[in-house]
Amino acid sequence: MKRSLFILFFGVFLMALSACGTEESSGSDTTAEDASSTEEAEQESESSTASENKETDAPETMTAEENENKDAKVGDTVTSEAGEQTMVSRTDDVGTFESGPISLTIEKVNGVSGTLKGDAAALMDMEEIEYIQVDMKTSNSSEDHISFYASQAVMTTNTGEQLEPDMLMSDHIDGEYLGQVNKEGTSFYILKNSKAEDVESITLYYSAAQNENFENIGEEIEVDVELNK
Repeated sequence: MKRSLFILFFGVFLMALSACGTEESSGSDTTAEDASSTEEAEQESESSTASENKETDAPETMTAEENENKDAKVGDTVTSEAGEQTMVSRTDDVGTFESGPISLTIEKVNGVSGTLKGDAAALMDMEEIEYIQVDMKTSNSSEDHISFYASQAVMTTNTGEQLEPDMLMSDHIDGEYLGQVNKEGTSFYILKNSKAEDVESITLYYSAAQNENFENIGEEIEVDVELNK
């Protein structure tokens, strides 16, 4: 129940920061004879989008509903009823790594700094949050039943922290692969003693893939990531 409430109040915000970016505004010339019709169109547009509260003069700050199909950039800030969050670092296309028949692709790593309010703050029991976000995909190339627990990877940071994914925020990627299946999800690592902006690099440690007899059939995966700011 607690996780369901958290997703309701905070999930939209997290997805927005992962996917959104600033919107480019466009303008047009209006002649005097078209002024009346243009004003009516603008009023209709404002009425239909009033709830979004767009601020074209400050494109670096956006609501969670805005620009959901564009990529966020370092420095972008998203606001929602859950609070305000700013992306402070981002590294794309980290790479693809293998453990036996399992292929792990780390698509993106973000560093995020922000504040929480309302129900999100109450559920997380904090008003300020610093975290590293890891987006990944996995696949099994074998017809065999394989176990690989991508969502249990341990992270270390250059600031001296060793962390496991936060179970409330993170996706649960089922570790059982029944043949040639694909999975994807996101893990969130909440920083305890560091600011996201101070994290310059991380290392992710994934356990080796195993067969039905719980025997390792691949190597452990260790991934070093430099965070771009």
